Amino acid sequence: MRQFSIYAARSSVLATTTRRLAPNTIAGATLVSGSRLVAKGAVSAPIAANGHAAAQVAYAGLARCYSTETSQPTDASVEKHEFKAETKKLLHIVAHSLYSQREVFVRELISNSSDALEKLRHLQATSQDVNTDASLEVSISVDEDAKTITFCDSGIGMTADELKDNLGTIARSGSKAYIEKMKDGAETKDMANTIVGQFGVGFYSAFMVGDKIAVYTRSATPGSAGYCWESDGLGSYTLSKAEDIPVGTKIVISVKDDAKEFLEDGKLKEVIKKYSNFVGFPISVNGEKVNTVEALWTKDKNSITDEDHTNFFQFVSQTLDNPMYHLVYKADGPISIRSILYAPTRNPEAAGFERVKPGVSLYSRKVLIMPNAPGLLPEWLRFVQGVVDSEDLPLNLSRELLQNGPVIMRLKSIITSRIIKWLQEEAKRDAKKYDEFYKTFGSFFKEGTCQDAANQKEISKLLRFETSSKEAGQLISLDEYVERMPSDQEHIYYFCTPNRTVGTESPYYEPFKQHGAEVLFLHHALDEFVMARLLEFKGKRLVSVDSKEASSVLEKWNKAAQAESPESTGTALTTEQANELTAWLLTNMGPSIKEVKVAERYMTYPAIVTDFESPAVRKMMKMMAGDSEISMPMSPCNVEINPRDSVITGLYELKSKDEELARKIAQQLFDNALIAAGIMDDPRSMLKRLNEILGKAVLFK
Repeated sequence: MRQFSIYAARSSVLATTTRRLAPNTIAGATLVSGSRLVAKGAVSAPIAANGHAAAQVAYAGLARCYSTETSQPTDASVEKHEFKAETKKLLHIVAHSLYSQREVFVRELISNSSDALEKLRHLQATSQDVNTDASLEVSISVDEDAKTITFCDSGIGMTADELKDNLGTIARSGSKAYIEKMKDGAETKDMANTIVGQFGVGFYSAFMVGDKIAVYTRSATPGSAGYCWESDGLGSYTLSKAEDIPVGTKIVISVKDDAKEFLEDGKLKEVIKKYSNFVGFPISVNGEKVNTVEALWTKDKNSITDEDHTNFFQFVSQTLDNPMYHLVYKADGPISIRSILYAPTRNPEAAGFERVKPGVSLYSRKVLIMPNAPGLLPEWLRFVQGVVDSEDLPLNLSRELLQNGPVIMRLKSIITSRIIKWLQEEAKRDAKKYDEFYKTFGSFFKEGTCQDAANQKEISKLLRFETSSKEAGQLISLDEYVERMPSDQEHIYYFCTPNRTVGTESPYYEPFKQHGAEVLFLHHALDEFVMARLLEFKGKRLVSVDSKEASSVLEKWNKAAQAESPESTGTALTTEQANELTAWLLTNMGPSIKEVKVAERYMTYPAIVTDFESPAVRKMMKMMAGDSEISMPMSPCNVEINPRDSVITGLYELKSKDEELARKIAQQLFDNALIAAGIMDDPRSMLKRLNEILGKAVLFK
């Protein structure tokens, strides 16, 4: 009976579970200014500063320490020791604490089998003599009566020494050593990229479900004998010769009582499809092939048919839909990337369902590392489905998580930029098709514009909006708007409204229509926030038609129009009458008014409000208040009146005849203007006054 040995290399378990002490720190104590040693939670103890002096610190874990001024110890005084570990406990950690899910033992054993098959194929490709002509495959069988699961492969097999090194030595990766050897050879350098293993601990995951493991193997090297390796995972193993063993490896797991679920072939097939479906060799369970879907991302994109794309999309998305768009993207630098990505046809979130999970899974050498990988893409791209495979991933020991770092951030940046460019290309290729796609997924791009500052400029090119120059339902891009802007137009004009009808009938749009300026109509709840975050596009400011900035533009237009046609038409208040009325309105319209003045814009409405808070911001504030009974105070705003409107001229006369009625009409005008601006919380509050005004109107008749 042999004991497991421990391989303490850079890739070993020990290396991944130790931490470096911070500079000037010794076993939990801190060296202060080279003269004092401070233990955590303790009063600092002075250390002599002259000669070979030391201080004894009376805390557990602290040993002898020397000041920075002492001479270096001689070689004779230095003893070198190897780390020690209790193999039984270490094996238990590897087998029971390293992986979060027991099912990954299937992935690990299949990965080992795949590596063995790859090694054999490489030997055959380099014309080396091997003692086998068996087909390269992995077969798994289940014996419910014997309570065993058997993994067989027709790969390279192992000699007795390799069994001792690879299975009898924890954290020594035979595949990693093989890769390093292959990379030294010109003919096998590229082949090294197909090998999966690198840590040397995956085999021991089988002890999560088995209380005894037997390995039968024979090396493909001519003249090799067969061997049987057995262990109960408690710190020792046996190794003996075995007769009638074919080339390859067979692993027999005696399944524990609490892991009987894995004795069902349906469960094994499910796990294989999840983790190892794209391994490059046939995998069968009880004689039935399981991995029937090809790893399309490894193929040349021109050889992939539409049917292939549809089948693969349905596999990765677990739906019966067809993809709207597909992208096969490969890159070798600065990071190795092999990917296939899809934009779906339907948006589950649009139907009111919960927020969808990220749709892109992460693979390394065709083995699943992380399904629906969070953090691989920005949150706004969660609708994208597909696979990203990279052999440069910085994996942790269990291969279940990524080690965050520059490689992952770079991978995220590259893939995100490529997806944005891909969708821009699709929009140019078929604008009508993209418009339909945008109507379904446009909210994701708006979310990205608000959240993804690094890619905001490029995402904005994917946005589409209705416009006053086209029929309802027809969309244009910001690029198109800028291209057809008149040379003297300085801004991009937009208007956030509940729908197009409200927008076209609004007093804020009216002067822009009169002037012939194109206005974008925005109806989505996020649109106002999108414009507030975007601010400009290609050097053109984004200006809302109901904003203060738009008012200054309208004043400029109005002055230009008056200069061309100084004679105004229609009955209007004189300047004196207008000043009198505006002063009276300021005191009678209500307390939420800063200023009342005559409008310097084209307008057919009696009055409007200007310089008011955003309707979207106001709605968000009400939601944050969390209490529908709380009334949000109205921020003070300005009122502009139309001195030519019959209601305004009539009101001027009425205030001298029936001031009470005139006051009610003035307050109603203000409420009407608030409704037009979209900032009245509840119009029902004005119904009583409105009915009183109607009653007076009926009596006048």
